[in-house]
Amino acid sequence: MNSTSHLFVVAVAFGSIAQVGLGQSIVVNGSFESYGGPGNSNIGMGLDGWTIGEPAGIDIVIPESGPGHYWLPVDGEVSLSLNWAGPSSITQALVTEPGQLYEVRFFMAAEIFGGPQWRTMDVTWNGVTIGSPAFEYTGQGPDDMGWIEFVYTAMGTGDDALSFVSTTDANYGPALDLVSVIPVPSPATLPVMAALGFGVTRRRRV
Repeated sequence: MNSTSHLFVVAVAFGSIAQVGLGQSIVVNGSFESYGGPGNSNIGMGLDGWTIGEPAGIDIVIPESGPGHYWLPVDGEVSLSLNWAGPSSITQALVTEPGQLYEVRFFMAAEIFGGPQWRTMDVTWNGVTIGSPAFEYTGQGPDDMGWIEFVYTAMGTGDDALSFVSTTDANYGPALDLVSVIPVPSPATLPVMAALGFGVTRRRRV
């Protein structure tokens, strides 16, 4: 399952024809709205559908974290920082269709009020890195996070694991929200995506 021979990786830009006719996301709790139970997080809770990496844990950013909100998410009321005491990760096991191409989509920003200029993470599929997005922190605030959408593509093997792994030191990490994994409708789109250029990250800001 971890063999790169089973992995097809390309990052595509927002607005490509792969957007047309995409199916429903197979990710559970992709906006992190459901949390509870034991977990290594700033509020002592886990995330439904996700496994939080040890030992550093994550920040679950909810409205109660500050007056009204600590920062505005992309979707719903909850988002994450992948660093609490230090860099951490979240992982979800996915049931996929073998040979099916999937788009891995998510929004990235930076935990605010401190930290390094660049926030980085690795996105892995069965332990293989399919992208290493970066976000520049220039003092964005809670009402204008500058969220950027990143899109990568991977091939299903039947049972797959999607992980977001912080590669940012200390306790100001990359922020994450609205994760989805969506089947691409037809192999007929592959030549067009190839013509767009493999390894090109397509991004949009909100």
